[in-house]
Amino acid sequence: MAETTGEARDSSTEIRVLHVDDDPAIVDLTAAFLTRFDDSFTVYTSTDAESALERIEGERIDCVVSDYEMPEMDGLELLERVRGLGRDVPFILFTGRGSEEIASKAISAGVTDYLQKETGTEQYTVLANRIENAVEQTRSQQALAESEKRLSRFIEQSPLGTIEYDESFTIVRVNEAAAEITGYSADELVGGTWLPIVPEDERRHVAEVERQLLANRGGYQSVNDIVRADGTRRLCAWHNRVVTDDDGDIITIFSQFEDITEEQRQREELEQTNILRSTLFETLPVGVLAEGADRNVLRVNERLLELFEISADPDDVIGTDCEAFARQISDRFADPEAFVSRTEELIDARESIWNDELLLEDGRAYERNYRPIELPDGQGHLWVYYDVTERKRREQRLEALNETARELMTAESCTEVAEIGVEAAETVLNLDASVINFHEEGVGLVPIAYSETATELVGDLPTFSEGEGIAWRVYEQGEAQSIGNVLTDPDVYNTDTQIRSELYVPLDEYGVLIAGSPTPDAFGPEDVVLGEILGVNIVTALEQVQRNERLRERERELTKQNARLEEFASVVSHDLRNPLNVAEGRLELARSECDSEELEHVANAHERMAELIDDLLILARDRDTDLDLTPVSLADFVEACWRNVDTGDADLAVDVSGTISADETQLRQLFENLFRNAVEHGSTSPPSQTQGNAVEHSSTSPPSQTPEDAVEHGGSDVVVTVGVLADDAGFYVEDNGPGIPPDDREQIFEYGYSTTHEGTGFGLSIVQQCAMSHGWEIHAVEGKDGGARFEITGVDIKE
Repeated sequence: MAETTGEARDSSTEIRVLHVDDDPAIVDLTAAFLTRFDDSFTVYTSTDAESALERIEGERIDCVVSDYEMPEMDGLELLERVRGLGRDVPFILFTGRGSEEIASKAISAGVTDYLQKETGTEQYTVLANRIENAVEQTRSQQALAESEKRLSRFIEQSPLGTIEYDESFTIVRVNEAAAEITGYSADELVGGTWLPIVPEDERRHVAEVERQLLANRGGYQSVNDIVRADGTRRLCAWHNRVVTDDDGDIITIFSQFEDITEEQRQREELEQTNILRSTLFETLPVGVLAEGADRNVLRVNERLLELFEISADPDDVIGTDCEAFARQISDRFADPEAFVSRTEELIDARESIWNDELLLEDGRAYERNYRPIELPDGQGHLWVYYDVTERKRREQRLEALNETARELMTAESCTEVAEIGVEAAETVLNLDASVINFHEEGVGLVPIAYSETATELVGDLPTFSEGEGIAWRVYEQGEAQSIGNVLTDPDVYNTDTQIRSELYVPLDEYGVLIAGSPTPDAFGPEDVVLGEILGVNIVTALEQVQRNERLRERERELTKQNARLEEFASVVSHDLRNPLNVAEGRLELARSECDSEELEHVANAHERMAELIDDLLILARDRDTDLDLTPVSLADFVEACWRNVDTGDADLAVDVSGTISADETQLRQLFENLFRNAVEHGSTSPPSQTQGNAVEHSSTSPPSQTPEDAVEHGGSDVVVTVGVLADDAGFYVEDNGPGIPPDDREQIFEYGYSTTHEGTGFGLSIVQQCAMSHGWEIHAVEGKDGGARFEITGVDIKE
C-alpha cells in the first residue's frame, strides 16, 4: 500500500483517492498524473484488494478507483465488499478490459462511474475530472441532508406556528404550534391548502398575499383572521417567505404566525380610551400621535416626545404640520427618507397596521401601529410608537440559543458539549462568570468547562462533594435557582468570596451549570428562563453524545464479529477443504490398488465432510449477502427445483401460482433443501430408530441417501405438495410422511440439529436463513394428513 500526495492541505478540500490495481506500474503512473492534475488529491495505491479493504475500513477514503480483472477478486466483488463495510463512497471502475457486458454488470452493481483504460495521458485528466465530480456530488448530498435535518428540527421546536407549502401552495408540513393555534391536526392540514383556516371574507386578501409572494419571490407580512377547527376566529400576525434556488426557482414557502387576538383586542381598547380620555392619553407608556383630517397634530403625549428626544411641551406641538413633524423626528432613524416615505404610504393606504418596524440610528428598535380614525371633519390618523429594543434583544438571544442548540448537536464528546455550553452562557446570555460541573460517581460535581472570568473571580474552581454547597442542593432537587445573595444562603460553599449572586441550572443526572456575579441580585427571571432553555439543549446534546458513543461501540463489536466470521469461513473453505481433497485423492489411489468394503465407508465419510463444509460456508458467508431480487414465477420455479433433487419415486403436487420477488439462488436453496428433507424423511411408514421424524439436508450437494434407499424406507409413496396459504399470505411445502413431533418443531432449525446419522444438521438452518434474509418467517406445523408442513409467511404473491 503506497501513498502519493502533495503538500499538507485543508482536510475539507482534500480528496483522498484509493487506486486498486494488480499492476504496480499502473497504480504508480495513475497516482503521479492525478496529483499533477490537482494538488488537492491524496492518492493511495494498492495492488492487493484485501489490503485496500483494510485501508477503506480504517480511515477516510473519498473515492475508490479499481481495475476490473484482479487475481484475488474482480472490481465488482471489491465494490460489493466495500458496500458491505457500510462505506457509501464513490466507486469508479477503471479497467483495461472493456465490453458492454462488463459495463452492464458495473452499472447493475452500482458503480459510480465506468472508464476504460486507453493509451495516452488524456485518460488521466478524464479520470481526475470524474473523481472530482463524484466526490463533490457526494459531499453536496451529505451537506444537503444535514441542512434539511437542522431546518426540520428548528421548525418543530419553533414557538411560532409554522406551515410549509410547496410551489403550488399545497401544505407539506405543519408544526405542533400551528396545529395548536388552528385547532387542526397536522394530518388534517397536510396535502390541502389554506382555505379551511381562512374565513371567506379574508380569502381575497390572503389570495393577494399568495400572488405577491409568488410574483416577488420574497417575504411578506400580513395580519388577518383565521377560523379554527371549532369555528371560532382568531387574529394572527403572519410572516411569509418564499425560498428560491440560485436560478430563482421556488424550493419551498414558509408561513410563520402567532395568535395576536388578545393583544389586538387590548390595543384597540387602549386606542379608543386614549382618544376619549385625555388624562389617560397623557399617562400611556407608549408614544401617541393623533392627526386630524388636514394632517395637523391633534394630540401628542409626552412619551412620544421622550422617545424622539424632542424638548417641547405637548401642547406646543398641537396644530403643527404633521409632515414637517415627521421630517423632524425622521433624523433619529437609520434611514430618514425611508421613514418619511413609509409614513406617507400607510396614510395613502388608509388601512390599519400593527408592529411596523423602525430602526433608529443609535441601534434602538421601535415599532408603531397605525389606525385611521373617523372624526367629525373627516378621516384622521392615530399613531402609536413604542420602544421594543429589549424585546428584540430577547428575541435575538432566543435565536442565538437556537443556533447554540444546533452547534451543540454537532459536538462529539461530553467535554465539547460543556465547552460550547459555557461559551453560550457567556456570549449569548451574558453570564460572564460561568462553569459547568459534571457528576462523577464517588467524586462529586467536577468542573469541566469554565469561562476566564469565573477563574478570575473564584480562583481554583472547586469540586462539590455529595451534599456540599448550593450546587449539590440544586443538582439533587433538579430545579433552577437564582440566589440574590449567596452569603445569606445556609448552603453557601465559601463565605470568603467576591461572588454575591449566583444562578444554578441543573443538567439532569449529568451535573449543573453555575453562573456568578460580584453584584447582588444580578440574575432576574429572564436569566433563569433562558438558562433553563440552554440547560435543556445541553442535556439533549449530552444524551446524543452518549447514544452516538453506544452506537460506535456496537459498530466496533459488529465489525469484530464479521471479521471473526470471515476468518472462520476462510478456515472452513481453505484449511478444511484442502486436506479433504488430499484425502479423497488418496482414497482414489487406494481403490485402484485394492478392493475393500472399508474404503466405501471412507468415501461416505468424505462425502459427509464435504456436505458439512458447504453448509458451513453458506451459513457463514450468505447471512449478510445483499439480495438480487427478481420476479420469480412460483409454479415453474418449484418444478425446476424438483428436477434438481434426487427424488426417487416421490411425487410432486404443485398447487401454487403467481409471482414473487426473490433472490433466485437463495430461493432455490430453500425449495431444494425442503424437497430433500421431505423425500428422505417423508415416508408414510413408521420411522426407524435412527431416522426420526424430520431431518434436513443441505442443497449444496447430493444427499447421501440414494433413490434405492428412499424406496427401502417407503419413499415410493411419498407425495410432496407446494401450495399457497390462505389470503395469499405466503406458501407451504408439505409431505404425507410421519410428521414432526410438536416438541421438535423449534429445534429442527437450530444449527447442527439432526435426528439421523446421515444429515448434516444445517439444511433447515439454511432454509430458515434464506427465508429471514427476504424478511419472511418460516414455521414447522402439522400437515393436513399428519405429515411435516413448512409454512413461509410474509411473502407478497402477485397474480
